[in-house]
Amino acid sequence: LVADQSFHLDESFGGLGLRAMVLTGETAAGRRDEVFEELAAGSCDVVMTTPEFLERHVSRFAASGRVRFLVVDEAHHVGLARSGRRPAYARLGPVLEALGEPTVCALTATASDEVAAAIRSTLHIEHVVTDPTTRTNLRVDDRRGTADKVGPIAALAAHGGKTIVYVNSREQSVRIAQRLRDLTPALLHRVAFYNGGLSRSARHAVETAFREGTIGVVVATSAFGEGVDIPDVGHIALVHLPFNAVEFNQMCGRAGRNGAQATVHLLFGGRDAGLNEFILEGSAPALPELRALYSVLRARARAVEDGWLEATNAELAERVRHSVRRARLTDRGVSTGIGIFRECGLVDVEGIGAYRRISVLPVEGKVDLTSSVRYAEGLDEIEEFDAFRRWALESTAQTLLEAFDRPILPAS
Repeated sequence: LVADQSFHLDESFGGLGLRAMVLTGETAAGRRDEVFEELAAGSCDVVMTTPEFLERHVSRFAASGRVRFLVVDEAHHVGLARSGRRPAYARLGPVLEALGEPTVCALTATASDEVAAAIRSTLHIEHVVTDPTTRTNLRVDDRRGTADKVGPIAALAAHGGKTIVYVNSREQSVRIAQRLRDLTPALLHRVAFYNGGLSRSARHAVETAFREGTIGVVVATSAFGEGVDIPDVGHIALVHLPFNAVEFNQMCGRAGRNGAQATVHLLFGGRDAGLNEFILEGSAPALPELRALYSVLRARARAVEDGWLEATNAELAERVRHSVRRARLTDRGVSTGIGIFRECGLVDVEGIGAYRRISVLPVEGKVDLTSSVRYAEGLDEIEEFDAFRRWALESTAQTLLEAFDRPILPAS
């Protein structure tokens, strides 16, 4: 999204003599210093960043003395933020205070009453403007439950035009892109996959080629979706079930942004729910698996001299799967479990990623893991998907169309 917005701002602001720059976690340290220096000197007018980067480096932004206007795009995350889902959005209140309470503009196309209330409270919003416009150029091709998902996509792609194919995993993005190339040799150099596992340069190359039309089909996870404004996307294909109504609205909303007729092709079915459920298990692993993970951590901690153990999520997940029959604990589930243990005072953690160390803390008596906020939020995600799954599979095509051809607005 930052790359997409940077493209549009460079295009529109350049003619006004304004300079827009980017600061994210991927920005090299030397370049960060340059941008902060230009911000302080007044030679940079707009900085595009992420809530995570802004929160971590708020003192440097504040030191410039020039931040007077803060735009929070995709602001629905303020109301949807959970321990594992963009929690920095929900922590923007203290950031505003550190910046000296700049004027805030929050933007989103998906704000229910509850989400809108959270946005107003967290970001100190006084005035709300809504736009109920219906996008009459969108239509639905309802093929829910089809056994052949790739064939219809190949037929679409062969006719030209831009198509985004949404899938639920990185592995599926690669596999389906390859199948499209195999089915239609003419698409060999016109199909690309896109997911969060690609390098920054690879993602940028795919974005640029798709925007320019060199690539006609992108098979992507939700990493290529929210807020991205490529105007001439004529087709969106949903191979798998999205996880919730907001994600559904955001994915489908990439179609026909230039006002031309565009189609959303619904290819998911009931059998696809199993993939979502497996992924969501990482948000709230089963209690026997969490207890086994804790036992593995204790055993590993006793085996090291200083009590600080080092192990990857993959290593820990493998040990749990060996110790618990039919365990399905994933790398993400291990990350969630360690977060739950930390919240409950069972472990301490230093560092991040490959440099993380874990210490098991002494405790008295039993600890109720279900008291963890993070665990409760994971269960909420699972419950939210279950409700969305029933709605997405049982509603009429017209009902589904009305869920994305207009914004999700608060009642007042």
